[in-house]
Amino acid sequence: MNSLQDDVRALLAGDGGRLADPYPTWNRLREEIPVWKQDDMVILSRHERVQELLGDNNILYSRQGTKTSARYERAKRDFGPHGSAAFGRVLDHEFHQLVRMDPPDHPRVRRTVQPPFSARSLAREMQAKVDERVARNLAALAKGGGEADFKKFAYSLPLQVLGDLLGIPIDDLDMVHSWAQKIAENKFNADSERAAIEADEAYRKLMAYIDVLVARQRDTGAETGLVAALLDSERKGVVSHEEAMAMMALMIFAGHETTSNLLAIGLLELLRHPGQWDLLVAEPERVPAAVEELLRFVTPAHFLPYVAKESREIDGVPVEAGDTVIGVLAAANRDPDVFERADELDIARTDSRAHVSLGLGPHFCLGAGLARMEATALFGTLAREYPGARLAGAELRWGGRSLRTPLAMPVRLTG
Repeated sequence: MNSLQDDVRALLAGDGGRLADPYPTWNRLREEIPVWKQDDMVILSRHERVQELLGDNNILYSRQGTKTSARYERAKRDFGPHGSAAFGRVLDHEFHQLVRMDPPDHPRVRRTVQPPFSARSLAREMQAKVDERVARNLAALAKGGGEADFKKFAYSLPLQVLGDLLGIPIDDLDMVHSWAQKIAENKFNADSERAAIEADEAYRKLMAYIDVLVARQRDTGAETGLVAALLDSERKGVVSHEEAMAMMALMIFAGHETTSNLLAIGLLELLRHPGQWDLLVAEPERVPAAVEELLRFVTPAHFLPYVAKESREIDGVPVEAGDTVIGVLAAANRDPDVFERADELDIARTDSRAHVSLGLGPHFCLGAGLARMEATALFGTLAREYPGARLAGAELRWGGRSLRTPLAMPVRLTG
């Protein structure tokens, strides 16, 4: 029989069997070892501690510092020359991205990219496009009343919306997705030299594509929204070329993979809980609240890494400066000290918004408004137009690591 520690290590490594239902393991970790020290890694799983980690503004924890954490330095030493160089390049790409920045770089770059994601800008620029894509894609999925893979829908929709936002031609989306998926599968993987090499190759292709995409928009004067804001800030010297390109890569990755998980696993859980689905169908005005509950219950990204800036104790456990500190969002989102009946899906609950799925403070998810817009449009349309939706097929297979996701999800959509 495996120990709790073995199960946690397997989840952190992306074991497909355990990913099918990781919550009993996360729950045990939170209750039995809420601060778990393993060599130079510390895992936090209670809501209070994860909230502290996410909301910290480079005081106790660093995002940028993770690049030189003991775990990553050890990986570069243990990999062969080719793998070590590949891993180093992957880290260089990751740590030009907004989510890996500390002050003063983080507020400088965030000020540049925040305006296109304001509620007013999104409503003006994206709402009609999102509604139209949801309606068209669902109609195509339901055509003929047969079985279809909702996982493909769930990755296509946010990718198409990002295409609208960033000016990516529709014919290029599958190619861009293949690179983003490879990066997602191998994100921050310090355990596999092969994974580092594959992620390096995916980044090489993605960044070359972004360079061409942005140059084309610059030359034709076609840039709008986020691209226009980034190019204008680059011309003014506010952000570097590397930071501008990294922000585009981040949107393709973060604005796609996490939203895809929310849409696919969100529908999966609604259909696995027919009472909740029936309530949503009967009262579609509950959709915004249902989206918040699904963000809590699903937790699109299960954990995030930081590095400790200074030595301290957390609940009596010593943490050394340089230790990797991992916050398990999926455990925090089911903490019974915060959420009543925490393991139950309840779209009528009033405490859902205490979830930590979108981060906190200065690092609150930049694309939160867009993700909520897509999920609200999708689940609202499903509840109104396809109340007979149901799961089809055999038991699901799962993949990913932090970004736990079904490999396929057969459904039938009927009115």
